[in-house]
Amino acid sequence: MTEVTNQVLTDDARQSQNFFTSDQILRHYVNKHLDPAAVDYMEPHLDQLGHEAANRMNDLSQAADQYTPTLNKRTKLGKTVNRVDFHPAYEQLVDIAAQSEMFYVKYHPRLRKQFMGHRHTLGFAAGQLYAMSELGVYCPLCMTDGAAHLVDRYAPESIRERLLPKLSANEGAHLATGAMFLTEKSGGSDVGRNLVTAEQVEGNQYQLNGEKWFCSNVNAEVIMALARTGKQEEGTRGLSLFLVEKDLPDGTANQMNIIRLKEKLGVRSMATGEVEFNDTIGIRLGAEGKGFKLMAEMINISRTYNAIAAIGGTRRAIVEAYQYLNHRLTFGKRAIEHALIRQKFQELGALYVGDFLLAWRAIRAMDAAEEGAQDEQQLMRLLVPMAKWRTAEQSVYIVRECMELMGGNGYIEDFVMPKLLRDVNVLPIWEGSGNIIVLDILRASQKSEGLQLVIEQIREVSDESEEYGEIIKRELTHLLRIWKKLRETEDRDVVEATVKPLFKQLILLYEMALMIEERDKTSKAWIDPALNYLASTLETDIRIQHPANRQEVADLIAWDY
Repeated sequence: MTEVTNQVLTDDARQSQNFFTSDQILRHYVNKHLDPAAVDYMEPHLDQLGHEAANRMNDLSQAADQYTPTLNKRTKLGKTVNRVDFHPAYEQLVDIAAQSEMFYVKYHPRLRKQFMGHRHTLGFAAGQLYAMSELGVYCPLCMTDGAAHLVDRYAPESIRERLLPKLSANEGAHLATGAMFLTEKSGGSDVGRNLVTAEQVEGNQYQLNGEKWFCSNVNAEVIMALARTGKQEEGTRGLSLFLVEKDLPDGTANQMNIIRLKEKLGVRSMATGEVEFNDTIGIRLGAEGKGFKLMAEMINISRTYNAIAAIGGTRRAIVEAYQYLNHRLTFGKRAIEHALIRQKFQELGALYVGDFLLAWRAIRAMDAAEEGAQDEQQLMRLLVPMAKWRTAEQSVYIVRECMELMGGNGYIEDFVMPKLLRDVNVLPIWEGSGNIIVLDILRASQKSEGLQLVIEQIREVSDESEEYGEIIKRELTHLLRIWKKLRETEDRDVVEATVKPLFKQLILLYEMALMIEERDKTSKAWIDPALNYLASTLETDIRIQHPANRQEVADLIAWDY
């Protein structure tokens, strides 16, 4: 009988000191899909960020979450300043992000040219590690990248040369952050109902008036905003895209009134507010009436950030619960030795591996599309919303399950799990809530070749798999039969009510296909148990289960034990 001591964990309890070196899955994927030169450049940054995320960022993140931003409306003499004040931890978190070069490697002219075709992969590798410790600040970082993308593609050369270095700086003190002011009270997800107007002053300079309802990173230096230059009845076709700077080039403040900061359930480290434009100066990007189409490019990037945030948060939860239960004695043995706990980790690890591969396949499509690969462009149109939807929904489930695995201590604010659970709950809502995403997947399935490419890939992989081919083919045949019937019906309500479960099952099959495709001598350690679990979910009959052994669980989670 093990001697009972008055302590929570065993004496040999330990935690990861580096989230990069302990992540076999990410390291293997990066090395497999990146040019060696790109890996050689970025690996020291990933190693440093992995160490920061596992150590210093923990305390900074807890502090920034506890001491939330405050709005300072006026000075003591009555001058309106609309200044958002942050705890010092926030600025340090921004600096850590900048120093990781998650933006610098994407937009610095020399590095961009050198790593074109890999730059999104490099940036998101850093992003996943960062998100394991801080999901709140990762939102402003997300919109900084999106703003940089739009400035890079659509801003006049003089503005591009002035702003792009600021939006991609590798020091926090020099980094200008971005924002997307899209949502209004009248419309919400129905952007065509937006009311903010823009009146032309001269050339592509306009004055914006009206109120924006959800403005995350409300203190951003570079803002992308939609405003109406056409008639209300034109819907999204009446909207144009504007670059709004917090301070005008001459140093004076642009006229914007921050009405209030919102009290949020999670991601409390960053400031979300309500903003009123009062003859606010904006520079139109692109043609009049094309604003929603251009903003969709930024949304595409931000949805990918959403997926990587979910992956980062999910892995952090699994790691925390796994290390805890390796050193928690219950009923005469370590908790991880109990079959039910091992089975739960097998489930959560399998879901994580599938979601990881889906999200990263979307990123690879984004990189390839930039180099002109048309099939990858079509594939990206479908995979980005699929990855956003799947990873966000499952992150909430997985984090909650990990909290339960840890018992009462998982519910206590001294541990990271409560903050993590609050933070990931925004991910199914940000950048299009679940039902909006389903409709977007439906549109992409009807208007692009993405669905056909996904189906072809599933078929090809299933033809090559002796172990899982038949069950995948059977499920795919059933889905395609339903899809054919839906394409023949004119009842929109029937279509919308049916495609949600259909797409969920399609994603599951595609994740299995990705696992089979990615399986090699190294990755089979985590792919084999993940495939076994996902295949079992396709079987509806209850059958005798053989619980995973401890080594299978450890390999699946890729924890450094």
